[in-house]
Amino acid sequence: MRHYKYNGTSDAGTIGWIMQRVSGIILILVVFVHFFSMLKGGEAGMMQVVTGPIAAFGVFHTFNGFKMITDDYVSCAGWRAVLYGIYWLLGIALVILAVKI
Repeated sequence: MRHYKYNGTSDAGTIGWIMQRVSGIILILVVFVHFFSMLKGGEAGMMQVVTGPIAAFGVFHTFNGFKMITDDYVSCAGWRAVLYGIYWLLGIALVILAVKI
């Protein structure tokens, strides 16, 4: 398993690790807001949740999780860079789509 783990500095992923936990907690709260807004506001209430900053937390949480998995299991620096680029492009595209909705 040693060659699967990216060997960076000991604190290289600390900020990402903390942000993953913070955004996860925020997303748990959002689930309750989502259900409440669907009950009270219908589709219009849900659209306010989807197009707001909550969508950005969701996108961040998802792609930061992908990055953590990539760091752990992709040993080639070139492939890691390609995957990071794909993550950035998809993340930006999702944020743009969420704002346009």
